[in-house]
Amino acid sequence: METRQWVVRTFAVAAVALGMLWPAFWNGGPFFFPDSRTYLRGADAAMTRLTHRPTPWTASADGAPNVQQPAVVDERALHNQSEARTRTVEEISKKGIILGRSPFYGLLLYAGAVTGGFWLTMALQAAAVLLAAWLLLRALALPAWPNLALAGLALCLVPSSSFFVCYLMPDVFAGIGLLACAVLLAKAQLTRVDYALWFALLAAAMLFHDSCTLTGAVLLALAVAWNLLLRSWTNWRGLCALTLACAVAWAGQAVVAAGIQHASGRPALRLPFVSARLIADGPGTNYLRATCPASGFVLCDYVQEFPLLDAEFLFGTEPGRSVFEVAPYEKRLAISREQLRFILAVLRYDPVGVLKSGLRNAAAEFCDLRLIAFHYDPGMKQTMDRTFPLPVLGGVQASQAYRGTLPIAALTALMYALVIASLGLLAAMLWRRRKASAVQSALGAIAAWALVGVAVNASICGAISTVDPRYQVRVVWVLPLLAVAAAMQQRTARERVSASA
Repeated sequence: METRQWVVRTFAVAAVALGMLWPAFWNGGPFFFPDSRTYLRGADAAMTRLTHRPTPWTASADGAPNVQQPAVVDERALHNQSEARTRTVEEISKKGIILGRSPFYGLLLYAGAVTGGFWLTMALQAAAVLLAAWLLLRALALPAWPNLALAGLALCLVPSSSFFVCYLMPDVFAGIGLLACAVLLAKAQLTRVDYALWFALLAAAMLFHDSCTLTGAVLLALAVAWNLLLRSWTNWRGLCALTLACAVAWAGQAVVAAGIQHASGRPALRLPFVSARLIADGPGTNYLRATCPASGFVLCDYVQEFPLLDAEFLFGTEPGRSVFEVAPYEKRLAISREQLRFILAVLRYDPVGVLKSGLRNAAAEFCDLRLIAFHYDPGMKQTMDRTFPLPVLGGVQASQAYRGTLPIAALTALMYALVIASLGLLAAMLWRRRKASAVQSALGAIAAWALVGVAVNASICGAISTVDPRYQVRVVWVLPLLAVAAAMQQRTARERVSASA
């Protein structure tokens, strides 16, 4: 009987994991972003060299992807990819290789590419979300059955969790990493296995995307300050796990940077996100106009073109409306390396202006939960048409996201309703926290750290990168999950009272 129950429960959880892929079935395949190709190409190049098994994404000798004419494809794509093939490897290498598109996440995409259709990638992302949900239940002393299946069903109904599971970007791991930080810092009762699994999820999230590392590092600093204030270090194991995950992420970045320099003979570049943000918001532009050329920044060469939008500064190619993308390698490297000095100089020059613009952007990011990433805009379509291999592009162009037929407005409204309801429930729970039991108190602490993490994520992404609804909506699915866990905890408490009566 026990074996039969185990099989039934395992099948139920597997069915829930498969159910989390419903947006991909509706869309007609996974959701792409232009950067999906960049993540995949790094891992694909390494694996093709090892296995001698190319994929449609493997670069050919002329720097373009291997192409094979599909049955149906937009004629515009044929023209754009013909133009792309004229760019040689030498021309691309002159611009340098940019850090930030993790080859570690690229391996997850590569696994989906070689098995066909990226369904394996999406299944593994769904499994990671369910693993995090299971570990949360364990931290709250809630039985796995039937709670894990119910939590999974709830996550299926939360658009941001199910849609980002089907998104070929590391975004879903931002929420997993945030939840890992919240549990590790909340002084919950965890076993060694729990610590090991949370560490593995958190380290993976940090290796997959820099924003996860920044969020984790800020939460670590806040936790240390809070512990010093309370003079309590009962969560020292969680602090150690978080510190070790940050160290692993730093080591991974160092290995990638060393590999890039070895392969290309040139140091890797970092996109100057913060410089672009300061120039777009005004304080950076005002500083350069007031101090150039005496300040000695390479950015002084472009001051007549400022202000620019952050996207124009980083990726623009239009004359007079671009900087980093069209600059030669030497200037790109100099702009990247002078970023910290530029940030400090602007802060000294106009601290109030930097603070005001940062708070404004963070607030805008915090409140923006639109799911517009799943409705491809014209710029995304043009980039994918130009760069994606034709065997893949045919399916992309046939998808609902490409055709713009998904009910994004309705899904966004549902997302707002779920988050607002979850915030209300969690706020009420935190209000009653002092009267709660030890396990309920752990949930309150996890919820508190999760809310702080959501705010930190908005501050990091909005204030120092760019305001994009994708950055915030990819993490807020943690709040409905915690609300569901709170409801499960209350139900379990009532059942125990009834059983003892």
